[in-house]
Amino acid sequence: MVWGSLGMRESKVLEQCKAIMEAVVEKGFTKQIQKRELETVIILLRGMDKRTVKNWINTLERLGFIKALNPFLFELRFENCGDLLNKIVEKGQKKLM
Repeated sequence: MVWGSLGMRESKVLEQCKAIMEAVVEKGFTKQIQKRELETVIILLRGMDKRTVKNWINTLERLGFIKALNPFLFELRFENCGDLLNKIVEKGQKKLM
């Protein structure tokens, strides 16, 4: 489901999720990301409290932005971030797992 197609204004949570995903792409991740790298992005954008980081990872997962492949690796999903798709195609995954 694409959130903008609902005809509603996006929530601040959804905007922040997209900001986190954009920062992930800027770091060079387009397919998968290690948990510690995702935590670093969240710390830089939202705060470093352990509960905050855990809550944002759960939020990203519940809203379909990431999918846990194992406890330390996440698949990145950009279906809800249409504007990032062009950047992803240009960059490709530069960082190795």
